[in-house]
Amino acid sequence: MSFYEGLKNFIKNHSIKSDQLIPSVSLKEQKHKYPLTIKHKLQLAASDISRNQQTIDAIVNKIIKKDYSKRSFGGKTEKELSTYNKKIYQYESYRTNNVKLVPSQDTNLELFVEDIYLGELPDVDAQAALHYLQSTILMSFAYVTGGPYNQCDPSSGQMMHDSDPYDLTIFIQFS
Repeated sequence: MSFYEGLKNFIKNHSIKSDQLIPSVSLKEQKHKYPLTIKHKLQLAASDISRNQQTIDAIVNKIIKKDYSKRSFGGKTEKELSTYNKKIYQYESYRTNNVKLVPSQDTNLELFVEDIYLGELPDVDAQAALHYLQSTILMSFAYVTGGPYNQCDPSSGQMMHDSDPYDLTIFIQFS
């Protein structure tokens, strides 16, 4: 019997016992006996944290360069965009998970997006975040807002092309 045949027989004979090899209960449920729940969440705009548009633009350009989806205008064609009466931004589906909260001196939390310093969390949010940061799991991400957009003019039916300053919507969640 060759090595291949022996391995094939082993898998065939032990495949009915796979529940011993792979637990049927998730690690989260094993650890806590219940799934994770959201303890606290924040939603912030980068423009509320930093008034430096060059910093926001640098972060956005890095996100655009690194985003793997490359779904401009949410993956919609210009014909599909004409059914919406609101602004559809070119990079609205671009995002990053590279959002970090770093404790600094006193009770401040510095916010880094794509390893670029954006600013400090507002005091009211920093106090709650510091509390949850010590005892929960942090999940954070940022979506691009602003930039080039298309909008259908309802009266003429023509597609308008324009641009707003870039911004980021930052979500921080503690579970």
